[in-house]
Amino acid sequence: MASQELLENAGIALCSRGSQKEKAVKSTIDALEKIEGELKGKSFFGGEAIGYLDLVLGWISYFLPVWDEISSMQLLDPLKFPFITTWKNNFLENPVIKDHLPPKEKTVVYFQKRSKELAPAMASRRHA
Repeated sequence: MASQELLENAGIALCSRGSQKEKAVKSTIDALEKIEGELKGKSFFGGEAIGYLDLVLGWISYFLPVWDEISSMQLLDPLKFPFITTWKNNFLENPVIKDHLPPKEKTVVYFQKRSKELAPAMASRRHA
């Protein structure tokens, strides 16, 4: 499923460098393209209200922009992914979601630290 591909490849892209990062970014964008197609013309995956799939994929709306910020990737390009961008904004503006998000500053610090911790493991995977 695109969501599993997305999570795995975006994580690799966040923590790796060089050709491994480039390959993971491409795979992440491929998965985002599949998700973009599923959202075409809809506010949420199920239509006009948040549903199960929105909750499963909700991490995309908050964590991917943070990952983009700390790794200079630009995965969620609003011009390339207008439907994901609209969905992301709708999702994050919902009071049930908005009122329970972790502070962005702490999220950035957490993922900066985590990506540095995982970088050696990603480098060893490249050479394995």
